[in-house]
Amino acid sequence: MADPLAINLNDRSYVIHLGAELSGEIRAEVAALVGTGRRVVVITDVNLAHAQSEFLERAFGDAPRMVLAAGEGTKSLAALGEAWDFLAAQRLDRGGVIFAAGGGVIGDLAGFVAASWLRGVEFYQVPTTLLAMVDSSVGGKTGINIAAGKNLVGAFHQPRAVYIATDLLRSLPTREFAAGMAEVVKYGLLGDAELFARLAESPLTVESADLPQVIKRCCAI
Repeated sequence: MADPLAINLNDRSYVIHLGAELSGEIRAEVAALVGTGRRVVVITDVNLAHAQSEFLERAFGDAPRMVLAAGEGTKSLAALGEAWDFLAAQRLDRGGVIFAAGGGVIGDLAGFVAASWLRGVEFYQVPTTLLAMVDSSVGGKTGINIAAGKNLVGAFHQPRAVYIATDLLRSLPTREFAAGMAEVVKYGLLGDAELFARLAESPLTVESADLPQVIKRCCAI
């Protein structure tokens, strides 16, 4: 595992854990939470449930799982209501914890679910796309879309921790990886000349040994 990155926000501080395969670390966190009597649920989407079923099983075991449709349409009032109903069915109380496992859509939606359920419960981000790893999983921005526009309804709600497992990118479509790379290049141009020089020297791929460190640099900008 790469060195964790601490995001210092006083009482809203959290740690970003980076590595190739973090299912063991996530499972240990889930076990620790459950061991103290807290209920844990997972919100993910159908694409990840199909492509990374073994990872989900290793990381979360038999924790209740809500599987939503993939795509921007899931960031909706309808999906928000379904998620609230799911939490109610699981009897998630103020000590409950939500894990968001997916790309930016799932992270944004599940984060807003956490911010709004019982006026706020803790949640963890497990981003599974490169764009989510370097952008939407950090910073605490959560929300949904409405007919009038994107992200018009939301809240700032910082995650309890972020687990960035780059092996998950191996099942990511090439187009989605390229979208994330555009954000990485932007970070290099705007705030990290050394990162930009690294990208100019050789293309960044899923197989790049320094991929976790490159993501870490983006998260720190």
